Amino acid sequence: MATPITRSDLQQYCLRRLGKGVIDINVSTDQIEDRTDEALQFFQEYHFDGVEKTYLKHKVTATTLTVTDSSQFQKNEKLTGSTSGATSFVFDAPTSTTIRVKRELGDYTLAETITGAVTGATDTVTTIVAGDIKNGYVPVTDAILGVVKVFPFGSQSSLDMFDVRYQLRLNEVFDFASTSVIYYNMIQNHISLLQEMLVGEQSVRFNRHTDRIYVDMDWDQHTQPDNYIIFEAYRLLDPATYNDIYNDMFVKKYLTALIKLQWGNNLSKFAGVQMPGGVTLDGVRIMEEARQEIEKIEEEMSLRYELPVNFMVG
Repeated sequence: MATPITRSDLQQYCLRRLGKGVIDINVSTDQIEDRTDEALQFFQEYHFDGVEKTYLKHKVTATTLTVTDSSQFQKNEKLTGSTSGATSFVFDAPTSTTIRVKRELGDYTLAETITGAVTGATDTVTTIVAGDIKNGYVPVTDAILGVVKVFPFGSQSSLDMFDVRYQLRLNEVFDFASTSVIYYNMIQNHISLLQEMLVGEQSVRFNRHTDRIYVDMDWDQHTQPDNYIIFEAYRLLDPATYNDIYNDMFVKKYLTALIKLQWGNNLSKFAGVQMPGGVTLDGVRIMEEARQEIEKIEEEMSLRYELPVNFMVG
């Protein structure tokens, strides 16, 4: 038979290992699907080949207000809500019926009137969609298993003439052929140490069940709409995309044991029933064998294939 490259191939392979074609495996299609989900989930969450290190690039979004005519307001104009008293500034030149805002203080309410401080224009807010800056977190998919860190941004992402690193490169290392790289490396390490001591890195909080990455910082001060935030993270491999997972030896052994346990559990409901020819069903024995196999496989996973916990702590 061909190497398993699909979900169905994997299931049929496991059933053949249990004796399909010679004996009947008393397991329903739905039960096989459920056990397959469990096997793949276990592989993804505990096997080092079930995840990949990745870098998430996210474009920061602004809070968006929907009004009747946004073109009457202008960029950087201060907006004030008549009911809530909330204020913000127009981020970019408004078009059509939407306004993207920044530096928000307070929460606007639906159906309230906003007034522009420069133009004096007024309009009614019909829809409010909170952005990343307002929420204080970045949404991610449930494929993200762990987040390690967020990369520095803001002033660290570019150099200007007042930056000490710019002056160092301008005056000290203009000619690498005549300058010691050791000196340059020492200075760079010293600057990094000062940055870490005086400023520090942005800390992140993540729980995969919330599908949100919280970054502990003043969002208004450190970023603005359309900036990018990059995270170092671990992502689950999707078997539908990387179908070689279906042929992984661990997945095949583990799913076979899970289906065997389900088979034994089904037969145990008929313990002691004698079939034609004097055959007696022994589902309890099949269950016990399957449990022992599962325990052995999971122990092997923990000892040989699981990544250290601190690799995925954000």
